[in-house]
Amino acid sequence: MHSYERKLHGSGRKSRRRFGVGAAAVAVASVTLLSCMILPLAEGSSAVGAAPHATPTFNLVWSQSVNGQNGNPNDAGLAIAFSSPNVAWLQGNQAVVVGDRAGNVLAYNLANGSIVPGWHYNDGGISIDSSPSVSPDGTTVYVGLGNASAPDRGSYLALNQDGGVMWDVVPHNPPSDYAHPVSGVNASMSVGLLQGVTSVTAGDLSQAQYALNAANGAALPGWDPWFSGDTEISTPAIADLYGTGQNEVIEGIGTSAGVLFGKTYTQGGHVRVISQTGNIGQQYPNGGLDCQYDTDEAVSSSPAVGHFLGNNGEGIVTGTSDFYGSQGQAGFDTDSVIAMAPTFGGNCTQAWTAHLDGNTSSGPALADVLGNGSLQVIEGTYSPNTFAGSIYVLNGANGTVAWTHPLNGGDLGSVSTFNPGGQDYQDLLVPTTSGVEVLDGRSGNLITTLGAPYGYQSAPLVTNDPNGTIGITIAGSDYGPGQGQIEHYEISVPGHASVNQSGAWPQFHHDPQLTGNASGDTQLVPIPPGVGMAATKDGKGYWIVASNGGVFAYGDAKFSGSAGGLRLNQPIVGMAATADGNGYWLVATDGGIFGYGDAGFYGSAGNIQLYRPIVGMAPTKDGKGYWLVASDGGIFAYGDAGFYGSAGNIRLNQPIVGMAPTTDGKGYWLVASDGGIFAYGDAGFYGSAGAIRLNQPIVGMAATPDGKGYWLVASDGGIFAYGDARFWGSAGNIQLNRPIVGMAAAPGDLGYWLVASDGGIFAYGDAGYYGSRGGVSS
Repeated sequence: MHSYERKLHGSGRKSRRRFGVGAAAVAVASVTLLSCMILPLAEGSSAVGAAPHATPTFNLVWSQSVNGQNGNPNDAGLAIAFSSPNVAWLQGNQAVVVGDRAGNVLAYNLANGSIVPGWHYNDGGISIDSSPSVSPDGTTVYVGLGNASAPDRGSYLALNQDGGVMWDVVPHNPPSDYAHPVSGVNASMSVGLLQGVTSVTAGDLSQAQYALNAANGAALPGWDPWFSGDTEISTPAIADLYGTGQNEVIEGIGTSAGVLFGKTYTQGGHVRVISQTGNIGQQYPNGGLDCQYDTDEAVSSSPAVGHFLGNNGEGIVTGTSDFYGSQGQAGFDTDSVIAMAPTFGGNCTQAWTAHLDGNTSSGPALADVLGNGSLQVIEGTYSPNTFAGSIYVLNGANGTVAWTHPLNGGDLGSVSTFNPGGQDYQDLLVPTTSGVEVLDGRSGNLITTLGAPYGYQSAPLVTNDPNGTIGITIAGSDYGPGQGQIEHYEISVPGHASVNQSGAWPQFHHDPQLTGNASGDTQLVPIPPGVGMAATKDGKGYWIVASNGGVFAYGDAKFSGSAGGLRLNQPIVGMAATADGNGYWLVATDGGIFGYGDAGFYGSAGNIQLYRPIVGMAPTKDGKGYWLVASDGGIFAYGDAGFYGSAGNIRLNQPIVGMAPTTDGKGYWLVASDGGIFAYGDAGFYGSAGAIRLNQPIVGMAATPDGKGYWLVASDGGIFAYGDARFWGSAGNIQLNRPIVGMAAAPGDLGYWLVASDGGIFAYGDAGYYGSRGGVSS
C-alpha cells in the first residue's frame, strides 16, 4: 500500500492516508479478450490501420522464482511489487537489478539468469517498492528503502557493482514531528547533473525531497532537504526544460489542506518544476519553484517529459490517481492524464486533460506507437471495483484518444515499448495484475500475454542483449504466498536492433537513470570513454576497458576485476590479456599497472618520473612479463620481457600511439599517429602508412598470429594491412557515433575487432560479435 502523510507546520498533527493495492492482495478473475475497442482518431492524425503484424517469437530464456532459494534466504513469501527491473553493468557484465518486499536488491546476469557472483544485499527486512536506478556508466545502483506500510523506516542507498554499500542516507522528518523522526523512501531516485555534479533525487514518505551527490551521498545545497509538504511516491523527472544547459527537477505529489512555511495548500496535488538550486537564497525551505500546476486530485503518477505537444513543443505529462475519489471526494482531475507546457519564470500551463476509466497512478510513457513520427502518451488504468482496466493511446498534441483496449487485469505499472524489427512504430508491453499483455502499437491488437498467471505492477525492461537479440524482462508475483517471479524473454531481430531508438520507451521512466525524459536532453556526466580492448585466447569473447578502469566482458571473456571503483592518479589508457585468457592487466598514463585474475605484477613505471605519458602495453608470450610504451617511443620492460630497443632517442614526426609484440616475444613494433612503424628485435618491417595522407590519425595496431604482418587502425575506422595481414573490412565509410580507439586480432589471421570510445564494437572477418557498450547510458 501507499500512503500520503503530511505534517502541517506548527500544528503538531500528523495525517496519514492510504491508497493502492498490495502485490499479494489482488484477486483477479480470468477474462478472455476477443477484440479491442478502436476509437476514431482526431482529425489530421495518422490512420490506425490493422495492417498485418510480423508476429515476433518470444523465447523464454530464463526465469527465477524468488522464494528463499537461489542465494536469497530472506526472500521467502515476499513479493516483487512496484519495483521495476533495470539494467546495470555489474562485475563487467549486463545484469538485471530489482527490489522486493523482503528488503533484497536482487541482481541476475542478463544473459543466463545466474546470480551475480557474491551479490547479496538485504536491508534487514525493510520493504523495497522503489525501482533501482543506475549511474551513467551503469556500475552503481541507487534505490530507496521503505514503503507506505512502514513509512518510518528506510533510506536512500547506493550499491557498488559487487553489492557493497557505497553510502546510506537516512531522511529525517522536521523537528516538530518528534514522534516520527525518520522516514522511508518509496519513490525511485532519478539521476542527473545538478549543480555541476552527478546527483540523485527523490522525495520521501514524510514531507521532504533530497538531492544527493551520487558519489558520496552528501546533500546538495538547497536540498537538505527541500520541503515538499507531503508524502511523495512519484519518481521525479530530470530534464533541461528551457534549453539553458541546466537541469530542472519535475515532481508530482498529493497534498492535504493546511499551511506550510507561509504557503496555503489545498486538498489535491501538484506538479512542480523545481530549480536545481533548490531553496538556496529562498525565504522558506519550500522555495525555488520555477512553476507549479495545482490539481484537485493527488498526483502519485511519475511525470514524463518530451516533445509531444503540438508543433513539437516540449511538455510535461502525468497521471493523477483516485485517492480522493475513492473517499467519495472525486475532483475534476481524478482518474485523469494532464499535459502541461512549462514556462520559464511563469506557470505550468495546462495544455490538455484526458479523463480515463480508472486510476491513473501509473506513470505515462511517451512513444511513437502510431508510426507517424510523433510521440503519443500511453497510460494504463486500474479499477479497484472490477480489478480490471484499460490501456489508452492519446494523441500528444491534444489528448484525444487514438485507441483504447480493455485489459484482462488492471494496470498499476507503467507501460514499456519495443520494436520487434521491420516496422516503423513501437509495440506495447502492458503490465497487468494478470500477466504482461503485448499489444500491436498501431492497431491495439493483442499479440500475446507473457508471464501469466502472475501479477505485474512494475514496468517491463527492454534491453539489447549480448547475443544481438532484444531482451524483455518482467518482474512480478503470484497471488498465493506472494512469491516473486522474474522472467527473461528474447526476440530475434534482423541485425543488431537498438532498443534506444527515437520514439522508444524501453523501461520504467524511460532510461536506466530514470530521467523520465523522452527527448534525451537531460544533462548527465559523460560515461568514461573506452580506451582499449583485448580478445580471449579462442577469439570467442573480448574485454573493453574504460578510462576510469571499468572492465566490461563479453562472450567467453571472464570478468576478473576492475579499477572502476578505485581512485586513480591518472586515467587508464590500455589493457592486455594473459596467455590463457584468465586474467588481464590495465595500464595508466603514469605507468601504473593493475593486474587481475592470473595476471602477475612484475613492476610498473608508476614511481618513475616519465618524460612522456604511457600510451599502451603488450604482454610476453608466456604472460610472465610485459612492455609499456610511452608517446615518445620509450620502452619499459618488466618480468621476462626483453628490451630490444626504443624510439625514445629518435626525433619523431608524430607521437607513438601503440605497440604489438611478435609471436615469440623476442621483438615488438611501435606505431605512430601518422602510421610510421618502428620495428625492434625479430619484428620484421612490412610497410607503414607514414608516407600516406591520412584522413584521420592512426590510434592502434595488431599483429597477425604468425608475426609476419600487422594491421593499423585509424580513428575513423580505416584499416591498413601489411605483410600477410589480410583486409577483412573497415569502418572508414561508416558514420561513427564516436571515434575508434583500438583493435584486437581474431585467431588465425581471419578477422579483427575495432572498438570505439563509446564502447561500440565492429567485427570483421570471422571475428564474432558478442555485445558492446555503445549507447549504454540511454
